[in-house]
Amino acid sequence: MGIDPGTTTGIAALNFNGKLIDLFSSRDLGMDGVIAHLIKLGKVSVIATDVTPTPNFVSKLAAQLGVIVHTPHGSISVTEKVELTRAYKTEDSHQRDALAAALITLNKFKNKFKKIDSLRLGDDVKHLVLQGHSIDDAVNMLKEKKKPKAIEKPKPRREVILPEEERRIRRLERQNILLKKQLEEKDKEIRELKRKILIIKNRYRKEIRKEAEIRKRDQRIKGLKASLNDLRDKLKDIDKLRDLWKVLSEGNIKPIGVFPERYNGLTLIKRRLKKRDLEELDGIDVAFSSEPINYEPLLDRGILVTDTKYVKEEANLYYITTDDLKRLKSKRIPLEKIIEDYRKKRF
Repeated sequence: MGIDPGTTTGIAALNFNGKLIDLFSSRDLGMDGVIAHLIKLGKVSVIATDVTPTPNFVSKLAAQLGVIVHTPHGSISVTEKVELTRAYKTEDSHQRDALAAALITLNKFKNKFKKIDSLRLGDDVKHLVLQGHSIDDAVNMLKEKKKPKAIEKPKPRREVILPEEERRIRRLERQNILLKKQLEEKDKEIRELKRKILIIKNRYRKEIRKEAEIRKRDQRIKGLKASLNDLRDKLKDIDKLRDLWKVLSEGNIKPIGVFPERYNGLTLIKRRLKKRDLEELDGIDVAFSSEPINYEPLLDRGILVTDTKYVKEEANLYYITTDDLKRLKSKRIPLEKIIEDYRKKRF
């Protein structure tokens, strides 16, 4: 059994013939989760790791399972691990490292396994060899286990009348044995419940991650839709500008700059003029403004001032038709009348 511990734990299980039984990795698995997973696979003979010194997690796991740990003389390089696992399909580096550790351990004992197979000995011998026993010692240990125990003939029971206190002690001892058995059953139930809780927790974590990914995807889609709508609006503006350019090229409209800019002597003043703005009025022939307070300084400089109702706008570009401009210039209002109207509105 190759183990790669960490935030994400990798597990790789090989049988004595080198067949891959299991290749698995999971985040936040923990000691109980790893043990529960290994128990489902079968009996573990040896735990293998790919690094030196042995990680603390691997040492504790081996102690709980009652098996030894095989650690390489030096940490295995990434290049060597990639080469070892080339024939297998691994999903991540944790599975790869666990599988490399298991394969190195298998290769170390491969010749002994061949000898055991040639002697027609079983997997129990291989298991004991992996625990550090020689082949002969393993065979003898198994023979000892198989020897039938001598059966002692039961002696005839003599009926003994026990004092009341001794009978009470015997009764309590029997109750104690029964309670111990019940306690063992409860411990088994608790371990099974812990295993189920772990499975549910892992499933819950996966669902949480899945929901987070869905929310992230929805936000991304929302952002893309907003960008698409923005592009559509820009395309509409481009179409409008294309039509406007055609009309402009035909001489049917005149562009208007936004003050202090002016195009062909035309400017749109969107705010009240300040003293420093008076220096920017040169070169303006016609000014459009909705602020009557702007009229006097403009008219003082001989600039034709008119309301902004004649100004048209497309895609933040301002213009006036040639016909409207001619009419405005032909109906230039005397300065005195404009100032008088301004004063009436003001006072």
